[in-house]
Amino acid sequence: MVILLLAGFLGILFQVLAKMASLKKDFEVANQPFVTSKFFEREWVPIASSVVFILIMAITLPEILTYKPIVEQYVRILFVFGGAIGSWAFGYALGKSRKYIRNVIDIKTNIADAKTENDE
Repeated sequence: MVILLLAGFLGILFQVLAKMASLKKDFEVANQPFVTSKFFEREWVPIASSVVFILIMAITLPEILTYKPIVEQYVRILFVFGGAIGSWAFGYALGKSRKYIRNVIDIKTNIADAKTENDE
């Protein structure tokens, strides 16, 4: 069971790191500093939801295996994908960092567009 939980948590970590790398690029485009602590302030709910999802998978694993015994051959990968895809889905639905930085980019673009229109 420890290996399965580790696999799920590694899936979550993979997705969180991928999201951080993507957001860091967005912050660079917006000329804003990317602050890791602020990322976790905004994203702790989806990350916590992903951890709870992995724990639910672990708790319900016996029932899943009773329902579909063939799944036993793929349990580790199921936990990795459960962590990564669960983290992605919760982050997409509940995440606030991307919405924040995209709003900053939109505001700066609108300001730049207004300057360009006034210059013409």
